[in-house]
Amino acid sequence: MDLTTAPFFSKEWQHFLDEVLPPFVKSRFSPDPRWANKPFSQEDVAFFSKGLIELSDFFTEDRRSAKLPNYFSTPKARSSYLLYFLPIHAAKFITLFQKTPLAMEALIRTGKKNGLIRIADFGAGPGTASIALLFHLFDFFKKEKKIPFKIEFTWVDRNEKVLDDGEALLAKIIEAYPQFNGEISLLTEARDWWNHEQSEAQTDSPFDLSLFGNVLNEGSHDRNHYAKGLPPLLESLGAAGILFLEPAFKSASQRLSQIRNEMMPHPLYGPCLHQQACPLSEGRDWCHMSVKAVLPGTFFKKFSIRLGGVREWLKFSYLWVAPKTAQIPKTHAVRVVSDPIRGPEGLRNQICQPEKVGWINTPRSKIFRGALWTIKPGHIYERSEKPDARKKHHSGLQPKNEKTGSRARVRGVRFKARVR
Repeated sequence: MDLTTAPFFSKEWQHFLDEVLPPFVKSRFSPDPRWANKPFSQEDVAFFSKGLIELSDFFTEDRRSAKLPNYFSTPKARSSYLLYFLPIHAAKFITLFQKTPLAMEALIRTGKKNGLIRIADFGAGPGTASIALLFHLFDFFKKEKKIPFKIEFTWVDRNEKVLDDGEALLAKIIEAYPQFNGEISLLTEARDWWNHEQSEAQTDSPFDLSLFGNVLNEGSHDRNHYAKGLPPLLESLGAAGILFLEPAFKSASQRLSQIRNEMMPHPLYGPCLHQQACPLSEGRDWCHMSVKAVLPGTFFKKFSIRLGGVREWLKFSYLWVAPKTAQIPKTHAVRVVSDPIRGPEGLRNQICQPEKVGWINTPRSKIFRGALWTIKPGHIYERSEKPDARKKHHSGLQPKNEKTGSRARVRGVRFKARVR
């Protein structure tokens, strides 16, 4: 799929951002009960912006700080995340759901066949990725006005308070959109994502889709945790596999590339078009996407302006692992991994190919990062300075024993929408 075109945001998603999310945050986090049930207003934008600016600065300056795992502990930070960062991160997931039809079709086929889909959301926070998936399904089945299968969510996060916020928000969503009749159950687990023995989720069948949002970047980089947490998931992939979504940072992107290299050859839903060594797993350049997007939400735009300007781009790195049984169509296209770069030879684009990046002359109708492009082999060039992608970097997937002593809180809840 081409990653240069803007995503589409449904009317339901726009309604959620304007009419459901802001009142929910105000009622839950207002310091004065007298304000809680009043309409969200410009005064509320000013009030909640204080925490938003602090959280934004924290993310920008020290996202890998040892303090970061605790940022969901304060009401100020959680309310700021819900009002501003949830819409951004959810939009990235919605973009990938729209642009990866092979994975979504496999998920929906499974749901129709079994009457159920099971979704794991690791590093869930308030359920950002799951909520994005739910609205994607709302839009997919808008003509039927009914999701034709049950959905079982399992949310895993270290912070119990943000899981409680997400549970309450999910209940509000089900209440606000009863036209999409269906049954949704939620199991929340306050634990480390890699500590699967603390889970009470059903284990006799794999999750149909596992979602990771900013987990590798923000969580522990201890190789033992990856060795313990990832192999069980990779060995029992469901129909839609595992989607890792991380920031567009170099360190996060190259971490994904190194994990990818260790599991190759293996089918992928994206972004890679080959199953050989990633040429960007080390060195100066890295694989990330920049998607032009106009994000909806009246209050979201007001918050964006207070942070310096309206958001126009979604930037991220990702890896979508498919099950081994997935039928990925062969293609002669290559993935463009840079915008046009001017050099002595004129404008050129980087392209992804096994082991090392290639360069092509930028066509007259310019192509940009994330595009798919079909070219003749003789039109691919090299440069004198290029990273050695064959050098081994250990991502931590190889098993290594470690005893853990963290405790988990597990709670289940079931929702059912009412038909009016």
